Amino acid sequence: MSKKEESLEKTPQWLAVGITLLSLLLYIVTLAPDMLWGGGDFATFQTRAYMLEIEPGVFGHPLWVILAHPFTYLPIRNIAWRANLASAVFAALAVLFVFLTAWHLTRSRVASLLATGALVVSHTFWTYAVLPKVYSLNALLLSACIYLLLRWHSSQKGGYLYAFIIVYAISQFNHLVMATAALGFLVFVIAVFWQNRHLPAMRRQFFISIGVAVLSLLPYILVLLYGESSGGSVGTIITFLKGLGYLVTTPKALLIGLGWGVALLLYQFPITIIPGFVGLRQCWKETPLRNWLLLLVALGNVIFLMAAVDPRTGGDYVWNLHYYLQSYIVFSLWIAIGIKHILPQFEKLPYKWASVVVLTIFVPVVAYIVTPMVARVMLQNVPGFRELPGRDNFTFVLSPWKHTETQAREFAESMLDALPQDSVLLADYSLWSMIRYLQVIEGQRPDVTLVRMPFAGSHAQVPLLEQYISQPNVFIADTWRYYDMQEIEARFEVIPVPPIYRIIPKENQ
Repeated sequence: MSKKEESLEKTPQWLAVGITLLSLLLYIVTLAPDMLWGGGDFATFQTRAYMLEIEPGVFGHPLWVILAHPFTYLPIRNIAWRANLASAVFAALAVLFVFLTAWHLTRSRVASLLATGALVVSHTFWTYAVLPKVYSLNALLLSACIYLLLRWHSSQKGGYLYAFIIVYAISQFNHLVMATAALGFLVFVIAVFWQNRHLPAMRRQFFISIGVAVLSLLPYILVLLYGESSGGSVGTIITFLKGLGYLVTTPKALLIGLGWGVALLLYQFPITIIPGFVGLRQCWKETPLRNWLLLLVALGNVIFLMAAVDPRTGGDYVWNLHYYLQSYIVFSLWIAIGIKHILPQFEKLPYKWASVVVLTIFVPVVAYIVTPMVARVMLQNVPGFRELPGRDNFTFVLSPWKHTETQAREFAESMLDALPQDSVLLADYSLWSMIRYLQVIEGQRPDVTLVRMPFAGSHAQVPLLEQYISQPNVFIADTWRYYDMQEIEARFEVIPVPPIYRIIPKENQ
């Protein structure tokens, strides 16, 4: 092998480090600067990371909390920003593994860089790189697992397989959606062992890997058997199976699910969707075993989310589309394969590299700028999305960057400022989590008794209010659909004291 050929075989480590650092810089520049609203999880995760609050079972996402906790000690900015930074670092490390995997599949620096760049600026990946949620860590864990398996397949070194097993077992403590990749991983591992069953070293790896798997999965199995999340895990599986049945028997739901999935894929990869499907086809033709791995990992994720179209799941399919993030990891690898395949066709194109970079990287960013403007002309609000003071819902939902989102703190502090001494404030999860952050982490207004409201429709909000109504200053944080206002107003007077609402008994009660 010539020196030139040998250099081409070596992993371009400086490129891997470079795109990792560039992506981290992008995410830090566009990082949410403080608390955020949105379902309540943002402020809750920021608080948990700082307090190292680990809920029993797996539904508290203990792995993210443990790994994000050290970031809260950094001597820079506030606690919320530091927790947000953890997500940015996890996303950048995921970018590293995606690049390394793309290089492993293509041996093309250009294809690997462009495909990884397409993922870096894809809407969902970018969004969850700048927010305190578990999905960027999911991306890191999944991309690491795929990389380790492919390296094991090509080198047949058992260390890669054992590392994969440990990482995948640990990943179940971050988010159960990681389980959707299990079938793809299992089929690939069994197929590789079967192809190499005549090799003594592979037979030895087989038995060692079983032992590693048992030991690695034991903590998770014990949590499911004895922890508080066992019922939740079983319920999730049952709901998933019901959702699949609903899809089979309801063609309209299937079409809705597919339609939203394709629309979001186009929004993530408006131009690179073409090389993505070219890469899928090419990968199938050249390396079917590898493609079974990638295809089943992606399909497991897609089918799981499609089952959420069933209204009995209790969620809203449209607002759970971020679960597709795992499929986008796979799709970016197909993009790399596709770009390598079609890149020669651009040889005669004027300004070839500038054109390719613009199509791959800048077109999506322009779409994120323009789409909120267009949507704002056509709609009054994002359908079903809560309106809160100071937040532009169109930009918040349709643009991935969050560096301008400072209104959550302003609104939460205005609620506290409006409360008299020794008040009781009952708030829905989203607003409760922000007030709790200010109280627990920053020590603001310890005189205020903060109570989390039960979910609307539970018929538990009025009984809870009645427990506190004897106190002189009782307030609710909002009157939106998270509050059973018909039941509340039948029993109490609701008096606006912007931005909150005083609750007093009706005189005739």
